Amino acid sequence: MSESAYNYTHIVVGAGSAGCVVAARIAENLDNRVLLIEAGPDQDALDSTCSPSRIRNSRRVPMRGQSEFFDPKIDWDLQVHMPGYLQGASTTMRVPQAKLLGGGSSINGGTALRNTQNDSREWVEMGNDAWDFESVHDVYQVLEADHVRGTHGPHPIQRAVPRELGSIQAAFLKGAVEVGFKEVIDFNETGTEGAGPSPVCRVGDQRVSAADTFIYPRRHWKTLSIMIGATVDRVSFSRSSSNNDNINRATGVILADGRSVEATVEVIISAGAVLSPAILQRSGIGPEDLLRQHNISPIVHLPVGHNLSDHPCIPIVAKPRVGSYSDKDYSVQCQARWSSSMLPGAIDHQLVCFSYLYVHARDPKMAPQRTISGAATGHVAGIGCNLNKPTSSGTTFIQSRDPNVLPKVTMDYLGTAADQASARELVRTGYGVIRSAAMQSVLETPLGIEDSTIASNDDLDKFCQAHVTSTYHFSSSCQMASREKGGVVDQSGRVYGTTGLRVCDASIIPTVPASNNMWTTMMFAERIGRSVRDEKDVGREQSGM
Repeated sequence: MSESAYNYTHIVVGAGSAGCVVAARIAENLDNRVLLIEAGPDQDALDSTCSPSRIRNSRRVPMRGQSEFFDPKIDWDLQVHMPGYLQGASTTMRVPQAKLLGGGSSINGGTALRNTQNDSREWVEMGNDAWDFESVHDVYQVLEADHVRGTHGPHPIQRAVPRELGSIQAAFLKGAVEVGFKEVIDFNETGTEGAGPSPVCRVGDQRVSAADTFIYPRRHWKTLSIMIGATVDRVSFSRSSSNNDNINRATGVILADGRSVEATVEVIISAGAVLSPAILQRSGIGPEDLLRQHNISPIVHLPVGHNLSDHPCIPIVAKPRVGSYSDKDYSVQCQARWSSSMLPGAIDHQLVCFSYLYVHARDPKMAPQRTISGAATGHVAGIGCNLNKPTSSGTTFIQSRDPNVLPKVTMDYLGTAADQASARELVRTGYGVIRSAAMQSVLETPLGIEDSTIASNDDLDKFCQAHVTSTYHFSSSCQMASREKGGVVDQSGRVYGTTGLRVCDASIIPTVPASNNMWTTMMFAERIGRSVRDEKDVGREQSGM
């Protein structure tokens, strides 16, 4: 059954942080007719248990264990497998993955950190000379409405001022300065290291998602259509020969319910670093052995689903002292960033202060955090020690041809000697901050870690392995790189071995950025979306940007 009575030029699959931006930019060309497909609901249509007011309240984030973020209406119920950990430690972890208009930007902390100069150098080395630091800096400028930086783009960025800081957040800043960090205001100033307020996408206490900025103001446009509650199974192709080469041209998508939708120009997959590889794999694009295992005829052999990256987090937690926390406090406001001794200039270490983390919930759907030693059910606070340039990675591979079966995600957190050494340095710094006089005035003694743990490499390694968790920052599973370096897409997001097919989301980021992924993802989407919008030739042969 076909849904192509309407003549779409472009189909964008996934209305998350990237898909909203890409679809909006392509729809600015009056010659285009864009269909944006989202598996989840429109947040404005949610019921009282998962209401728009709850979702938009930026004080509420998944780490608080609040039920709306794990409601099956808006969450994929993803389980991450972690092999090879300490005997008795959990080997699976519940990780929130948003399924609604706006994607992760509709539920996350909204941190808007730019990628670093070191990130861009790595990207260029992967064969992406169009993504040098100066070029991407200009794209961020176009996106941001940030009074600190004096920019006037469409997407608002704010930082907590001193009067807005909860007592735990304020103590974190004082404690960081105590142990030697300089206090900073703008982490997006090139090369900035220190401690200060996080730049976040909000206005007042309201979270601002990619859908809020890019889709809701354009819903009436004739160039943009939105299909809600539709899961995409795979991309459809036609095959022709030109100059003795077989050309696999994307012609549309097939939905999980069997309907098909056609696109005359391009299909753009923006389903995220976990799910975009699954769509490609079901379409016949991926590792041949995996495809044949599921009786899928290979179209293009590419390392789709490999190189899945995340920022491992080792939390150090404590019970808040009486009177140090209010339910009106934000969960996350401040952080510290610096370069490790192993990667000078990379700004690869990050401490994020959290005023509220919910652990040991009886309902595992309400608590993605792994078990924290010594923590009773309920509220803890502390510091997330984030390793932002890990060398270990994972995979996301389909388990079935059924589009309703999630892929198997396997992550080898701290799986390399380099990551283990970096984690020791990172956690020792975090421990110094949480044991500072300022933080001890608002928190009790840290749980499950003490001075003797810090003093022993072996004990500290065991602590890190037992407590490492996800930051939900998945990326790089459809790597943008030259084909010789293992790339899946070229510099414009075009999938090798095909025409009329791109990927644009966190999965194409060439190497994991030393920052929360959302803002980098939106930067990639802004640039690729504008490029597609401005293209005149619908032949779509692969080329650089």
